[in-house]
Amino acid sequence: MPSSEEVVAQRHDHLNRFKSLLSQCDLFIFTLGLTEAWFHRATGLVYQTAPGVAAGDFSSEEHEFRSLGFAEILGDMLAFRDIAKSINSEMRFLLTVSPVPLTATAEPRHVLVSTVRSKSVLRSVAGELAESFDDVDYFPSFELLSTPFLGPSLFEANKRSVQRIGVEAVMRSFFDAHEGVIVSAQTDVAEVKTSEEVVCEDALLEAFAPR
Repeated sequence: MPSSEEVVAQRHDHLNRFKSLLSQCDLFIFTLGLTEAWFHRATGLVYQTAPGVAAGDFSSEEHEFRSLGFAEILGDMLAFRDIAKSINSEMRFLLTVSPVPLTATAEPRHVLVSTVRSKSVLRSVAGELAESFDDVDYFPSFELLSTPFLGPSLFEANKRSVQRIGVEAVMRSFFDAHEGVIVSAQTDVAEVKTSEEVVCEDALLEAFAPR
């Protein structure tokens, strides 16, 4: 049976490995995805999914829901940039915003409203960072997939999963925009997983949803 000591040891190992990765990193690519989060009240720890959805039990005394705003997210991103640059001063950053809409919201409103609010905040944060620092760039994968006047929808019938053709179109745009700057094996990037192969928090939410 795993112990709390094992969890702490593995967390330290993970953090050490991540620090090592940062020290060797030329370009850190980060996708902003969500603004809704569940916190552990006593420690401020952020949970991967809502407590009680895939594991554990929810307690209103122990857990707190928060819909993060522009200032708090920007502050967190600035803090991470400072930490990363203290480890590797030459590191550069590339930001994107996930085009995938929310599958559920903890706010007392329609999920569509929460989705637009979330993406608007994250896009604003990404834009602020890219406009403020020479070492931060923004790639508009969100706009390429979510702007209706660009053509037919590139989402699957479920309106959430991006079609393979959409992913390929975005990646072509990415490499065209960064030709000669980013050296990468494009054949590796082309091996995009289909929506059926993707495993994420949304799958957990669906699997554990009440029937």
